[in-house]
Parts: sequence; C-alpha cells; structure tokens
Amino acid sequence: MLAPFFDKAPSLLNQPDGSVLFECMANANPQPTIQWFFKDKPINDDRHVCKIKKMVGKWAVTMVLKNPTQADQGVYKVVATNDRGSHSVEQQYVHVCTGNQIFKTQ
Repeated sequence: MLAPFFDKAPSLLNQPDGSVLFECMANANPQPTIQWFFKDKPINDDRHVCKIKKMVGKWAVTMVLKNPTQADQGVYKVVATNDRGSHSVEQQYVHVCTGNQIFKTQ
C-alpha cells in the first residue's frame, strides 16, 4: 500500500492540433482517483480530456486542453487520492498567441 505522490509537476506539450497536453506520473497503490483543478475549481467539461493509465509501478496521468485561449491561462492542479492519502502538484499555463490569432479579421 502506498499513498499517492507525484515526482514533479506536470509537463506541458503543445500538440500539432493546437491542443495542450499536461502529463505527469503518480506513484500509488492502490490506483488513485485523479481530479484536475483550474484556479482551484474542479475541471469537468468537454474541452478537457483527463486520463489515467497504468505503467510499471506508476500511473501516467494526462489532461488534454482542447482549443486553448487566453482565458485558459493560470494555475492547473492535479490531485491523486487513494485510501492511503492524497498528494497534489501544480503547473502554470501561459497561452502563446500566434500572429494569425492576434491579427485575425472578422
């Protein structure tokens, strides 16, 4: 039995389709429940796709943010919980605009 803990904050990866992948590894036994937060509010909408996948002795925890905008900037937190305890880590996300987005015309 092992209380959940994260080795480090989630990494961020800008995907070719424009989405952003948050990814981290959780150590835990038994499997933890995972909850993501944005500005301390639980995330549960269609633009955020959250997954957990068993790896060797760990859990790969991911969240994909679809169609990110300036409003998505801020602190994201992921919390892993099982019957042994809980642990959380945070990551700051800053949206990067392209020239096309800045000068987009109607």
